[in-house]
Amino acid sequence: MEKKINILYDATIICKILKKNASRSGIFFVAYNVLQEFLKREDFNVYLYSENMEKIALVIRNYPEFKECRIFKFSPLDNILLFVIDKRILCRENGFSLLSCLLGLFISCVKHINQIFLNFVNIHGFDVYFSPMKAVPKFIARQDKIKKYTILHDIIPLTNDYRNNAEKHDWYHKLIKSINKKDIYFANSLNTKQDFIEHVPSINPDNIYVIPLSAGKSYFRIENTYYINQIKRKYGIPTDKKYIFSLCNLDPRKNLIFSIRNFLKFTEKNNLENFVFVLGGSHFVDFEEILNQSIENLGDKKDKILRIGYVDDEDVSALYSAAEMFVFPSLYEGFGIPVLEAMKCGLPVICSNTSSLPEVIGDCGIQINPYSDDEMIQAMEKMYFDRDFRAQCIEKGLERAKLFTWQKCVDVIENKIKEDLKNV
Repeated sequence: MEKKINILYDATIICKILKKNASRSGIFFVAYNVLQEFLKREDFNVYLYSENMEKIALVIRNYPEFKECRIFKFSPLDNILLFVIDKRILCRENGFSLLSCLLGLFISCVKHINQIFLNFVNIHGFDVYFSPMKAVPKFIARQDKIKKYTILHDIIPLTNDYRNNAEKHDWYHKLIKSINKKDIYFANSLNTKQDFIEHVPSINPDNIYVIPLSAGKSYFRIENTYYINQIKRKYGIPTDKKYIFSLCNLDPRKNLIFSIRNFLKFTEKNNLENFVFVLGGSHFVDFEEILNQSIENLGDKKDKILRIGYVDDEDVSALYSAAEMFVFPSLYEGFGIPVLEAMKCGLPVICSNTSSLPEVIGDCGIQINPYSDDEMIQAMEKMYFDRDFRAQCIEKGLERAKLFTWQKCVDVIENKIKEDLKNV
């Protein structure tokens, strides 16, 4: 029997599972699903690393899918730290707030000592360090015997106004600074690979491998009208109205004002009174005021725009399945998971012809110039009035979605890891 591969997995972003908000975005779901797939593989022993050991302990405690996970302990103090963290969690659950605070102070002191210890520690017994988003920690980077692998998602903070938000994107700039010609990187699309080659000269193009992502959760087509109407009522969507659906984190890059404007033009032009635009997703604070003001300026037409906020994972399939079409004219995507989710649920898609989106949708929907009102309106008309074409998009989308699985994604990663370890 061959020796199992010991992999140290950066589960820092997995801690986002503890809260249902905008932080549970595409990158979170990639990290979550890749980890789940690794845990199924018999050739790997998976250990979790996190910058916040207390949060990862909470995740393991509260989510059954992680109950068998082992936390990486890099110093003898970690055994004490995990014991105290467990006791603090119990104190909070039982209302012992003062004791919880005292234990919190103790935890902070131990963490500080550990940070000093990291400057001298040598890691033994691990073959691979895998990061689904962040820079490899310095104490790992200097371990020559450990192979390092990182997923690259996009170059958004390098190419627009996000670059000025240093606090929010500190993790990203640390990642860019850490990129080197020796480590291996997995790009979530061919477009992302090409972007990093163009914008990050420190990367070795031969060390970037494209992986096929999949949908965030196990989304599927639902045809039960009674159940669908229950979900629609939950989010304030009239059961007697048709709707166009958009689901994404609400930020300028998603081109939402463009979508709303052209939805209204489409319904006015074709006298479609029984139609609303359902906008789902958590908001980015900086953009919310702009979006709210744009909707407010619509006057009596603003009632046609329904902002339903964050959508629970278990409700997404129903909302996709009940819509007339999904619109996603994003200006830039590293991959575009919502497009794939919509196709898995049998919802025809209109999306941008930019960045990675053509790689996802193929010929299963309509691609448009995300700056062209005419193209968007024509696409909506084609998708709504040409029922044969709409049906073709649905069936082709369902088939194409089968090409994107987390198993295939991790197959690429596993094969590369095993190839590298054989050559050691």
